[in-house]
Parts: sequence; structure tokens; C-alpha cells
Amino acid sequence: MNTQKFIFLDIDGTLLDYTQNLPPSSLEAIRLAQARGHKLLIATGRSRPAIYPWLRELDFDGIISGDGAFAEFGGKIVLENPIPEAQISRLHQYLEDQKIGLCEECNSGLYGNRYLLSSTSQTFGITLEEAQKDLLSIYPGLTLDHQHYHLDVNKVSFVPPAEPRNSALEEIFGDFFRITTWTLLDRAYQFGDFTQKNQSKASAVAALIKSLGIDREDTIALGDAGNDLELLQYCHIGIAMGNATDSLKAIADHITSDVTDHGVYNAFKHYGLI
Repeated sequence: MNTQKFIFLDIDGTLLDYTQNLPPSSLEAIRLAQARGHKLLIATGRSRPAIYPWLRELDFDGIISGDGAFAEFGGKIVLENPIPEAQISRLHQYLEDQKIGLCEECNSGLYGNRYLLSSTSQTFGITLEEAQKDLLSIYPGLTLDHQHYHLDVNKVSFVPPAEPRNSALEEIFGDFFRITTWTLLDRAYQFGDFTQKNQSKASAVAALIKSLGIDREDTIALGDAGNDLELLQYCHIGIAMGNATDSLKAIADHITSDVTDHGVYNAFKHYGLI
């Protein structure tokens, strides 16, 4: 076992609080851990362009993004697994036909369809101006009104309509896609995601450490939500934030304090990383 650890950090609810702020103690923990020789990697459901530019500038050693569709380390791409064209075309066509707002999260950018703005406004009862402001806050660099699918899609986010329910979407697309929901911002929005069933943050970590010749015993993960479950189970040490879901806490090796209560710093301190 190496003294150098590879630490995988979720973003929303783990590194950042739910108002998208980075607690100063989390930044201090990152810098102290790197100074001790540990490798710090983001492991997020967001695709790379959706990671806040100021966060990417903090010199993380690597990134896993798109819920495991993409991985890089030291500036070199380790894994790319976009949704196959046959699958993205049928999904895109269905959501367009149902006039459901969607955002294709690609490596090249973030592409909303012609219904994303209006459906966000209608579903959450806010003005178009508020909807646009909030969407740009969630998806930095988002462009709108795209009417055709792209070929480098990591995942598709959408605004869940009143009908069909997720169960209906599962029946249609569950053969290939995993459908999940998530919330962000203090408005408690609920968005949905389509990701490939054969991938996860954990599968990307497995591919990355294999390519680098890293021992699994030298991996640590921190997370707070359902898409972190497999990640915490796969890494040698899985840490749930104090604000994590009950299901994540149930499988974690350790539960630290809330993201707003020095959660990352306290976890690093607990395991002697700083």
C-alpha cells in the first residue's frame, strides 16, 4: 500500500454547498492534501463544460465527469464513452416530440433544445428571465434552441414533465439508460438525467487506476448523493458527507460533517491526509 492516495471528490453537496460556494476549509484541505503528495480528482455527474471554470482552475490532478463517461489525468484523456448515435438519436427525437426541455451535456459544450427555457419556467413557476438565469448558473456556457442531437453526448439532462412519469420513461428507455433525478439551487428544482447503464463514476475510476497502475487500496472517495453510491462502494475508503442521503450513509465507511460544517476538511483530518 502506497502512502500517496488518490482522492475522488464529488462537486455539488460535497466540495460545494447547495448555493454553489466552496467553503474555505474545503479549499484549505485540498491544498494541504496536495502538499502532502496526494492526488485530488473531481468525480462529478457534470460533464466537463458544466464544471465551473473557477473550479477547474484549482489545479486538480484529474477529472471524472459525465457520471463516468469521461476521465482525464494530468491533462491526458484516459476514457471517452459518449452515448452511441443510435441511442442519442432516439432519445433526442422522443423528448423533442414530447416537447420536453433537455440539455445535452457534451465534451464540446452544453446544448439546450428549444423547449428547455420554457419548460423550466412553466414547471417551476418562474419567469423566463429567472429560468434563463438559473439555467446558466447550473450549466455555465449553455446555449439554447438546438434542434438536432450531437455525437459527443455524455448524458442528457431534462425537465421532468407532469406526464409521462419516470416509470413510463423507464419502460421506453430503460433497456439502455439509467434515469435519475437531482436537485440543485435553493429553489429545490428537480431535474432528470439519462446516463448509460453500463457506466458510473466507479467504472471510470476503475478504468483510470488500471491505466495508471494504481492499487485500488490507495483510493478514497467523498460524496453525498445517489450517483456516488457505486463510487463509495468501489473505492477502498468511501466517505459520506453529513448532508448525504441515508442510502449513501448506510454503505459508507465513514460519515463526516456537513459540507457547510467543514465536511471535507474533517474527513481529510480523520484519515490523516492532512
